[in-house]
Amino acid sequence: MAFWSDRNLEPKRKFRWMISIPAMGEVEFFAKTVTRPSWTLGNHAHKYINHTFNYPARVEWGPVDMTFVDSTDPDISAGFLQVLRNSGYNWPTADATAAQTVTKANATKAIGSVIIKQIGENEQDVLDAWTLENAWVSEVSIGDLSYEDDGMVEVSAKFIYDWAYMITSGGGKPGMSGGSTIQFPDAKYNKNPLDNG
Repeated sequence: MAFWSDRNLEPKRKFRWMISIPAMGEVEFFAKTVTRPSWTLGNHAHKYINHTFNYPARVEWGPVDMTFVDSTDPDISAGFLQVLRNSGYNWPTADATAAQTVTKANATKAIGSVIIKQIGENEQDVLDAWTLENAWVSEVSIGDLSYEDDGMVEVSAKFIYDWAYMITSGGGKPGMSGGSTIQFPDAKYNKNPLDNG
């Protein structure tokens, strides 16, 4: 059967997704846009006489950008400011606070788990879930205000992370299991996104 006549074929859609950041509270409804993880496999060129031979080098994961509509409950901009505070930053109003610094351990703990879920028919139908490992917030813009604009205030944030991994649910399609389809050497990553997100 040709794929275009298969009524069960359903591509992943851009508007069917949810974000989970427990440290920020219930922000799913206020999320507006997100970039999925990206990576670059670097190249090392070796020159030999008049030839160039290329070898793969390091893998680098690109930042993930998110945009939220600011709200009062939860207060998105205040939430990100609290994440900065929990990362170790404090205003230099005294000698003791001026000496405080941000550490990776605190920054990753402050934001906690960041999961981007691609969903199908509903929230329980998780097609795949990307988890950002050791993520921390590197940049936040709490938007601007204008008497000329009646739109919603938006907060944008950039997340840096060491690596990302994706777990697929299989979606109940023939020939695919209902659990992970990508296997990891560490069993803790082989989790079904349907199990507690």
